[in-house]
Amino acid sequence: MRKTAVLIILVFAVLMIVGTLVLQSVVILQRVAAVRDVSGDVAVKPRAQDSYQPVAGKARVYAGDTVKTGADGRLKLEWLDGTRMVIGSDTLITVMKCHINTSSRAETAIFKLDAGSIWIRVIKVLSQKSKFEIKTPTATAGVRGTVFSVHVAPDGETRVSVYEGQVAVDGKAGSEKVGANSVASLAEQVTRVDSFDEQERLSWKQHEEVAEPVLNVEIPEGGFAAKAGEIVTVKGQSERGATVTVDGKPVELKVKQRFSADVTVREPESGDEFTVTVKAVDARGYEAVRDVTVAVIK
Repeated sequence: MRKTAVLIILVFAVLMIVGTLVLQSVVILQRVAAVRDVSGDVAVKPRAQDSYQPVAGKARVYAGDTVKTGADGRLKLEWLDGTRMVIGSDTLITVMKCHINTSSRAETAIFKLDAGSIWIRVIKVLSQKSKFEIKTPTATAGVRGTVFSVHVAPDGETRVSVYEGQVAVDGKAGSEKVGANSVASLAEQVTRVDSFDEQERLSWKQHEEVAEPVLNVEIPEGGFAAKAGEIVTVKGQSERGATVTVDGKPVELKVKQRFSADVTVREPESGDEFTVTVKAVDARGYEAVRDVTVAVIK
């Protein structure tokens, strides 16, 4: 009888552990980033693998993956909620965690930046239970919703530059809250916050795209070609909450923020191409514009 009771308890314990693991896998939803605009030397080392692989078209980056760029490397990571990360040259970054708890709605995104530069857009205001952090050799930068960049120099010094919103930075010399148009420099024992100088403003001018809403337009192989009066279908993807227009007319965002619109080709005013303008505007008023050209067949 005693052995039977012990066996029942052990079976019950195992079932509880299995049930907890199954429940956790249902509750914790991993968030995956789409890779865009790859140029130059870019490689990814998938989780649990020892070697880097060149980034192919339509690639995805998952939690646990490490991204490495060369001297001419650059790419963009985009998540469905509009979060964007532009990764510059000579950069080494690992996605430590990136998931959402579907029960509590708490979101967790933690990245480890060992070297190089990244520019980040987190426009959705995160809850108190949520966490978005960039960890470097000398600092941790945490945000609730903002546009900022992080640069790690060869000696480990970290620079956190805030274009919009506020970033909390923690270093060995203490913690600071860095507001818009300010940059924090964090070395081993020193933390300094300064206003943007001309060089910093110029750098952000060159990276304004990071603040734009997501707008990806699908171009068929060989491009668009049609006669005047014919219809072409423009398809693409934006982000939740964005207002999208195609050829000046609003379109509805459907599953995964995808859109599709039929456009009647018109005779071009000059040349032999008809241009369709696709525009996305987010809640802050930032906009992204893509021009789609249609070769007009005579």
